[in-house]
Amino acid sequence: MQKFKIATVQMNALKDDLQHNLDVHVRFIEQAAGAGCALVSFPETSATAHYGSPEVNKFAEPAGAGPVYRTLAEQAKRHGIVVAYGFAEEARGTYYNAHALVGPAGLIGIQRKVHSSGDEYYVFRMGRSFEVFDLGFCRVGTLICYDSIFSESWRVLALKGAELILAPHAGRKGGKDRRVPPEGQLENLRQHREQMPGPWGVFAAENGVFCGHCGQWGFNGHSTHKGGACVVDPLGRMIAQGPLQLEDLMITAELDPAVQQEARARSGYTLRTRRPEMYGELTRLE
Repeated sequence: MQKFKIATVQMNALKDDLQHNLDVHVRFIEQAAGAGCALVSFPETSATAHYGSPEVNKFAEPAGAGPVYRTLAEQAKRHGIVVAYGFAEEARGTYYNAHALVGPAGLIGIQRKVHSSGDEYYVFRMGRSFEVFDLGFCRVGTLICYDSIFSESWRVLALKGAELILAPHAGRKGGKDRRVPPEGQLENLRQHREQMPGPWGVFAAENGVFCGHCGQWGFNGHSTHKGGACVVDPLGRMIAQGPLQLEDLMITAELDPAVQQEARARSGYTLRTRRPEMYGELTRLE
């Protein structure tokens, strides 16, 4: 891993307005590149929007093809930056909640959401693996929203060599057509910020990885999301956090490999002292 800057974006991805969502991506990609960032990360399904209806797949496209990919790949090439974005993926005759990594040379890889949450089960097929991709300056894995709740997910990515884990979210607050008023949204965001880094701090420290989180915020025409953005280091410390604001915004942080080396050199570093021969019960199916 090399020292580099990351940007994570809090944004409101609107239902049925693909052009608006892409315009937001383009704006923050340019800002992130201007700030010297090598990687900019957007929330879960940031391009095609997130809501509990079969219509969520209206703008679905295959990985590495379609208007979303072409737009963001062009921006990655123009600005010399890696872009992590969420979209509804069309593949194998079905749909996945997916997150893509695209760089100046094109598609690097995708991660499909492994654990469906709530009504997602009815509109997306679940992924079957956790992937790690080498960006040259860092090895990156992605845990999409609910996937980040499971400690096993973090451990699998760490064992596969991840140095940074992206945690793109689109956690909802309220069901269909529920427009949470601004004061309620601010309270939701305040509580979310105060809970950070929470379990992510523990998981980051246990696995000696950085974590970059970003979430959707606001009412998108269907439901309301709670937002949030932060970066956690391998010692479990918050090193950057978004302000208490209901707006599209970006935060940046410098990731220093010396911090990771310090975390992994500690005597109690569990990735080194674990005993996998004792953990067979974790994979037992009842």
